[in-house]
Amino acid sequence: MDNKEKILIIDDEFAPRESLRMVLKDKYIVFTAPGAQEGFNFMAQTPVDLVVLDIMMPVISGIEALQEIKSRHPDIEVVLLTAYASLETARSAVRFGASDYLTKPFDKDEVIKVIEKGLEKKRAKENLKLEREKLWGKTRYLEEQINAARQNLIMSYEGTVKALLLTIDAKDHYTFNHSEHVARLSSAIAGALDIPKDVRDKLEQAALMHDIGKIGVDEVILRKDGALTQEEFDEIKKHPVIGATIVQQVPFLDYAVPVILYHHERFDGKGYPKGIKGEEIPLTARIVMIADAIDSMMRARPYRNALAMEKVLRELRDYAGIQFDPLIVDLILKGKISLE
Repeated sequence: MDNKEKILIIDDEFAPRESLRMVLKDKYIVFTAPGAQEGFNFMAQTPVDLVVLDIMMPVISGIEALQEIKSRHPDIEVVLLTAYASLETARSAVRFGASDYLTKPFDKDEVIKVIEKGLEKKRAKENLKLEREKLWGKTRYLEEQINAARQNLIMSYEGTVKALLLTIDAKDHYTFNHSEHVARLSSAIAGALDIPKDVRDKLEQAALMHDIGKIGVDEVILRKDGALTQEEFDEIKKHPVIGATIVQQVPFLDYAVPVILYHHERFDGKGYPKGIKGEEIPLTARIVMIADAIDSMMRARPYRNALAMEKVLRELRDYAGIQFDPLIVDLILKGKISLE
């Protein structure tokens, strides 16, 4: 296979066209065309590296041909061929993309010098393009590696979170599967509120972790059958802060922090740990708060039986705007959200 670079000479005059071909043919593969249109047709079929283009041609001028070549084949270098009388035109044509020019009558050594300079410019552009493609390929590879590592880290952390949740269930066996139920109900509420799916998915993951802070609460308190003392309740109230502290160490779980920290805030501002109220409480936390309360009411406790659905709905109605977001309560009471 011949690896010589290809040159196309476009000139309506045979003599200079043939003279240039003879000068260049030993070092390059040289083609000729008697006019701009013939040159366009040739380049549409055969790739070339450089075009030598006469500036003064009938029908389509050299300047017009230069602009068309650069439009169709921006990587091809173009050397203009000009008589002394149109030298300034050739110089000004550099702004249209010509790499250089030759004047008639031309000198053999000058022809070789200018052609080689143009081809060297093309090689440099090609090398730069190859380097850019290599760099882009390396960048894509690194991104893929980072994403894979990130995914592995997420999976590893999710496994750790699940293990912690199982530990919480073991410490507080009355809440077994509670987090899963709260997560599903939170997602259903978010759907009724027309929250986008990607946000719902994150909310569901956050709801799974809403009680993760109980890992730092004494299990004796968590398992106590009777009423809690004030000191014991104060210990329980620490779990949102403990949980948020655990999760905020992981940047890609930052979306879960508001849910974990604020899911015991009340709509009237009498909740904990911050005592914020109304729409100051993030919507995701208001959703998990009501889902948490519903699931708790529907579960049996040592000190009471599970509440009937009628009683659960009555509690929601009575505490709308006090403990619960009234908008969410209204959706539930209208049957927009299933509690089954």
